[in-house]
Amino acid sequence: MSAIEQVFSEALSLPAKERASLAQRLLASLDETADSPEIEAAWKQEALDRCAAFDGGQMAERDAADVLREAYRKTT
Repeated sequence: MSAIEQVFSEALSLPAKERASLAQRLLASLDETADSPEIEAAWKQEALDRCAAFDGGQMAERDAADVLREAYRKTT
């Protein structure tokens, strides 16, 4: 059994309130890493690259509603 499977199995034995608290703490720990300077810099560069591609005619304009519909279809 892997460490992840073992931890998961042990977590399932906790009462529901404690499992919820553990899940919340695990999710919060992911948010902390999302605020790292490296990730922020990478997203900033991605935005700049996309703007440059759009301004240079390499990326077409798309209606937001179309983009959201397509994203919804891909996730359901």
